[in-house]
Amino acid sequence: MRKLSCLALLSVLSSAQVQADTLLGFTAGIELWNIDSSGSISDISESDLQFFDLGTEVKGVASIAFEHPVPLVPNLKVRTNDLSSDGDMVLSETFRYAGMTFSAGREVDVEFDMQSTDFVFYYELFDNDLVSFDFGLNLKYLDGDIRVEDIATSQASQDRFKGYVPMFYGAAQVGIPSTPLWVYGDLNILSVGDHKLQDYQFGLAYSLIDNLAMDLRLKGGYRSFLLELDDLDGVYTDWDFDGFYLGLEVDF
Repeated sequence: MRKLSCLALLSVLSSAQVQADTLLGFTAGIELWNIDSSGSISDISESDLQFFDLGTEVKGVASIAFEHPVPLVPNLKVRTNDLSSDGDMVLSETFRYAGMTFSAGREVDVEFDMQSTDFVFYYELFDNDLVSFDFGLNLKYLDGDIRVEDIATSQASQDRFKGYVPMFYGAAQVGIPSTPLWVYGDLNILSVGDHKLQDYQFGLAYSLIDNLAMDLRLKGGYRSFLLELDDLDGVYTDWDFDGFYLGLEVDF
């Protein structure tokens, strides 16, 4: 009887350990994103937007996620990346920004410095070896600084904006049977009044290592981040960041 009791206890403990390994998880990822940055800005009104094309730059994206088995408490994912870019252009029309007037025909340098950090609180609807689906709330924190400088005179003006923006979050991934490949994507979206934010990505993941200790995946795909702000801290934007990315993700 004692032997049977010991065996039963060991069986329960083993089962509990397997379940904990299945339900508790930590994921970290890093990506290089080739961002094409272009759009319009103003600090007067939506009708006074001036278009700028700042070209492409490679920026890093880092993310971590923690999943747990506690009922009703959402999982947490944090993703941060630098969206800063700059470029020169000759104005085709007079542009007034932050109290300074830049005449048509002047060459200006534009610096769009912005950090974006996502705090995603989500639940898993499905999570198995073939299909997974998550949904929740993304509190996106934006901290931006837009500076315009007249290259000939070195006179410059700038405006700053920052704040949290709540967005719907949804993500899905589907494994391709009999292969180490996954198709995945996620969507963050908000449309309130004249504010519109849309941040989505999709791509393909390849499992380099897949065992009980860890999963290591190579990921590549396309991401687009649309930023339409209507008087956020006095700033108006209709800006788009998009391009292809490549990265690694490890899951413990």
